[in-house]
Amino acid sequence: MSRWNETITLLSDRGMWQDDEGAWHEGGQVGREVFCNVGTIGLMTMAQLRSSEVRITGGEDTPGTGLSEMHVVYIRQVDYEGESQVVFRGKEMQVIAATSEGENYKVILRRRFGND
Repeated sequence: MSRWNETITLLSDRGMWQDDEGAWHEGGQVGREVFCNVGTIGLMTMAQLRSSEVRITGGEDTPGTGLSEMHVVYIRQVDYEGESQVVFRGKEMQVIAATSEGENYKVILRRRFGND
């Protein structure tokens, strides 16, 4: 797994921050673009989602309910800081699970389809 030929933007909320001119601003979302590898969602991944091996970050909205688009990406541990929102292939998605696998995190993403 050494290709790292895709990118993902990790989104995080920030509190007070200072711009280049020295002015202070409040809040907002900031993105960091990092390299990733794309994996596949198989039976093992779905079984992991149902077990206690995986940290579910999606709250009460459990994986596998409703119509959704899901992806598995691998991100280097030094790049991933527990973000819960990402932009992947131009779509904002939610991180529903992340597991440590050696030097990488296996991160499971979901974008729900609904009446939004």
